[in-house]
Amino acid sequence: MAGTRASLYVAPMEENPAALKHTVRVTVRFGHSDLLRIVWHGNYVQWLEDARQSLGTAIGLGYEDFVRERYAAPIVDMRLKYKRPARYGDVLDVTAALHWADVPKLRHTYEVRRAETGELLTTGETTQVLLTPNGELALNFPPFFEAIRQKWRGGQISPPRKPQEGWA
Repeated sequence: MAGTRASLYVAPMEENPAALKHTVRVTVRFGHSDLLRIVWHGNYVQWLEDARQSLGTAIGLGYEDFVRERYAAPIVDMRLKYKRPARYGDVLDVTAALHWADVPKLRHTYEVRRAETGELLTTGETTQVLLTPNGELALNFPPFFEAIRQKWRGGQISPPRKPQEGWA
């Protein structure tokens, strides 16, 4: 068919909802730092966990929810980038953001900032997969998680905006 052009209509994809964010506030204790008063790198992992758990609890995807439904969500990938050191006595805001996913997984990004100045100290990212009660990789979102996704898509979820004191 010389001279004709086929037109392929592609329906616009529904836009993904914005990430859900939540911040915990942590005060760097003496035990978090070395002799130079610089935070030991491994402590950041616990602070990210605190922020992720606090966000999950606020939106219905906390550890208790997964345990109740007999699902697991192990971390399969973690990345951290240290930009500036946190120090003994610093007050830090640790923000976790859960990003929309079309497959059964959880992808969080993180920022660790000095609360007083907003200076960015560390960024991170984790990926968790979902395991069924039988320990198999979930191929679909379980009903409890799908209900949260529907609320999220409908704009019915808003985590607390004010930083909460961390557990660390």
